[in-house]
Amino acid sequence: MSDANSTEPIAPEDYNLGLHIGGLFANMAASGLGVLLPILFSLTSFSPKTTSKIQSIIQTARTFGSGVILATAFIHMLPSAFSNLSDPSLPWQFQEESGYTGWAGLIAMLAALLLHLLEFTATQRFFLREKARQLKASSSGLKGHASEIGGPEKNKRGSDSDSLYGNETTQGHAVTISGLQEPDPCVHVGHVHGGEILLANKKTVPVASSNNVEAGHHHHHHHMFDDDEVQRVKDQENQSRMIGTFILELGIALHSVIIGITLATTVGTEFVSLLIALLFHQFFEGVALGGRIASLQFHRASLSPWLLSAGFALSTPVGVALGIGIRQSYNGASVTALLVQGVFDSLSAGILLYTAMVQLMSTELNANRAFRESSTRSQTIQFVALWCGAAAMAVVGKWA
Repeated sequence: MSDANSTEPIAPEDYNLGLHIGGLFANMAASGLGVLLPILFSLTSFSPKTTSKIQSIIQTARTFGSGVILATAFIHMLPSAFSNLSDPSLPWQFQEESGYTGWAGLIAMLAALLLHLLEFTATQRFFLREKARQLKASSSGLKGHASEIGGPEKNKRGSDSDSLYGNETTQGHAVTISGLQEPDPCVHVGHVHGGEILLANKKTVPVASSNNVEAGHHHHHHHMFDDDEVQRVKDQENQSRMIGTFILELGIALHSVIIGITLATTVGTEFVSLLIALLFHQFFEGVALGGRIASLQFHRASLSPWLLSAGFALSTPVGVALGIGIRQSYNGASVTALLVQGVFDSLSAGILLYTAMVQLMSTELNANRAFRESSTRSQTIQFVALWCGAAAMAVVGKWA
């Protein structure tokens, strides 16, 4: 972001209050439009063919947004954080000769590490709770069929070894089921963090007896994916996405408040160029966040997507309002202002870098089996969208 900090408070006669208030509402409109477009498209009913095209557009917008988030961290946040936290006016601890100059990178790294731990802990709690519920349901269900599948002892072995991904003894072996109709096309029910991709049949597969199951090492399988199990996997994926989306919005909001204050305390011709750049900045970030919100599974009556959207749309205006309120006493080159901006930008950079590279680029592209098995044309479109998003935000970084 360009350095719009001034060394002295703004004189009242140099400040155009009406123009800054207009900038507040313009930012709100650009942010709201960007974040709501993917959500509204995802909630609108169209013909199946049109719906398929809209879903492809939303997916492309999400990938474009991943590039935007990546460039925002590298181009807009990290340079500003390093600049602020190495300013000559800061105490000796931040100076090259007598202190440490890597504070911005250190804070960003710690934010990414803490985010990784937080996401793992939350996802693990959900996984263990769902696994315990599944084992309880499997145990009670298998007791009722003990006589049909070989007695209590075999039933016990099946109950103990079953997991969210099926019987653990089958891993690495191909299994074919005879006596069943040709399965329907598989539907991708989502990724689990760590790159595990699940393909499940659209219909519930009936329980197979040992006579109609053939495996390379003659394993007997008593448990196949049913609708409840597929739903549990979907719930786990949605939980992971939701955690990631909340954290992504936190990182964007911290940065948005800072740039709002910067805009409100900028005057003259620099204000106009900064405002225009920020409108594009907020719109692209809104598309990125809106695509993530649209991928979550909410009840149609839920207020969550609208509250998340409102939180993002209001973050920059809140910063602008704060800046307007403190414009006569605000000194962007003061030690306090430099430290606050530097720390906030560092935290935001760490959050956005982790989100873009781990949750978005790696998990949804590299580790996504459905993406790897898609056509070369579809893969090319997604990569071009990713690079275009990064390029667009990198260009905006010249002015904001």
